[in-house]
Amino acid sequence: MKFKFLYISCLCAGMLLGSCNDMYDFGKDGTLTLEDVFTDYKLTGKFLNKAYSYMPYYGASSAGGTFLACYTDEAQDGQAVVNSAAAGYYDGKASSSDNIINNSLYDQLCQGIYICNVFLANIDYATNMTVEAHRSKWKGEALLLRAYYYLQLIKRFGPVHIVKEPQPLDYDFSKNKVRPTFYENAKEIIADCEAALLEPELPMRVNLIPEKGSMSKSMAYAIMSQVMLYAASPLWCGDNNYWDEALLYTERAMNELKKAGFDLYDPTNVGVPGCTIYQDYFLLAPEYVQQPKQDVETIYAQKGQIGDLWQNCGLPITPGATRAGVCPTQELVDAYETIDGKFVLNIDKPYLDDEHLMPNYNTEVLVEHGGLYDPENPYANRDPRLKSSVYYNGSIYDLKNNKDIVYTNVGGNCGIDERNTSYTRTGYYLRKWIHYDSRKNSNKDGYWRFFRMAEIYLNYIEANFYANNKTVASDALEIMNKIRKRAGMPPVPSDVSSKEFEYRIKNERRVELAFEEHRYYDVRRWKIQKDVEGVVTGMKISGNNYERVLIQKRNVVDDKYLMWPIPRTEQIKYNLAGVYFQNPGW
Repeated sequence: MKFKFLYISCLCAGMLLGSCNDMYDFGKDGTLTLEDVFTDYKLTGKFLNKAYSYMPYYGASSAGGTFLACYTDEAQDGQAVVNSAAAGYYDGKASSSDNIINNSLYDQLCQGIYICNVFLANIDYATNMTVEAHRSKWKGEALLLRAYYYLQLIKRFGPVHIVKEPQPLDYDFSKNKVRPTFYENAKEIIADCEAALLEPELPMRVNLIPEKGSMSKSMAYAIMSQVMLYAASPLWCGDNNYWDEALLYTERAMNELKKAGFDLYDPTNVGVPGCTIYQDYFLLAPEYVQQPKQDVETIYAQKGQIGDLWQNCGLPITPGATRAGVCPTQELVDAYETIDGKFVLNIDKPYLDDEHLMPNYNTEVLVEHGGLYDPENPYANRDPRLKSSVYYNGSIYDLKNNKDIVYTNVGGNCGIDERNTSYTRTGYYLRKWIHYDSRKNSNKDGYWRFFRMAEIYLNYIEANFYANNKTVASDALEIMNKIRKRAGMPPVPSDVSSKEFEYRIKNERRVELAFEEHRYYDVRRWKIQKDVEGVVTGMKISGNNYERVLIQKRNVVDDKYLMWPIPRTEQIKYNLAGVYFQNPGW
């Protein structure tokens, strides 16, 4: 047999010992040979389990325990009034020494990739495999973990040199002076996904409870769909047109996932009383049973990836809630259409001023012109996804008994407040994932979906539109209307113009995937970040008066904010080798 390294260093042994599922004792000298690991069935599986431990945490995982949504135009961090990490970001204080959002993620992902590389370099030589089929299954899992980690790395930090072999300590990085393109990285990631799909023992979907949280072939399709969509987008494509390839991979992913039984969650009866179908989906645990009865939408999810939102992003009227946390913005609320499918604001110029205090209403939507939108009753007759994702003035809190009204007006039980971090800064609170019956010792909040079928559908719609020279294809329109129907919205008419459909593609992603860590990357890959993130507003209600108020002007519109800075410590290492990879502006 041939093992790629003779020893795992003390550092790696320490990482193994640090696993939350540690069941094995290692040598007291702090070293462990790869032969020890890969000649022991249980230790081989344990090594793969360690590779899973580098999965990025989602939800309230950015600096200060807030959502990534608070670093885009979806939300304002309620803690920003007390000099929080987000406040520093808003003031333009991010640097290569401190990117503020998450300083440890670069190293975390690289470590996960390294563990995957070591595993993949040795699994073919592993002996004493009690369940021989696990060699193929585990290899497929490691390939997909590596692909996923690289995807998370490059969508934040830009392209990197893809390394698929465990490198020795004296590896010469100076030979990698030419930075690859995002597209080249995408093809390497896709190659890992394709290799995983060839592993006969890797299942298409996880069907058994003991396997929940494991990689499956469905993840391969989801990863390929997202990475190629990103590669074709304006930020990453350079002067190249990759939309045909993006369409190829997004369509393939959609079709293969549908063939395997994935679709939108759309049950006859919701599981949580009082909820819309859309809201119910984010509250129910993903089903890992032989034939999922309801949750056919979730491609990958993990329990414990979201935290106590009821407490950290909660309402003041919830017993035990400590802070408002994620405060949705007026800009996000404005994005939700009226129930008849009309935009509230003009799609060409939504605001008449730079501070977004003067909305440029879509004339036909106003009640005075026979429409359904009343500026003095702005939350009536809106897309049901609004009330499913955001608490606003007049929202019913206890949906089971239709009681406890949320009043965000000045002086209300959940009123807007400029200083008290237990109360909203914007006039809105996060509702998505938060169960109305969650409280101390009874956390019923929902589960984070890493990938779900709605995203795959939206990826396909976008790729289809641009690959066909901005033509509105009938099947893309049909799929968009399927998403809208599930949400309780009317179909987009078949005679929709190309210009309006392009806007709808972006807006549908905005409202359907709100707070799910898509908007941050979408506005960057579309290169509209500087147009939408410089200012956020809220709604201050006094009596019957609804007043839009400026919440924050953000110093984050420079092009450098299109990518995270390469960490300063990493930059120094590369510079010493004569390699200069720092992202522009940092």
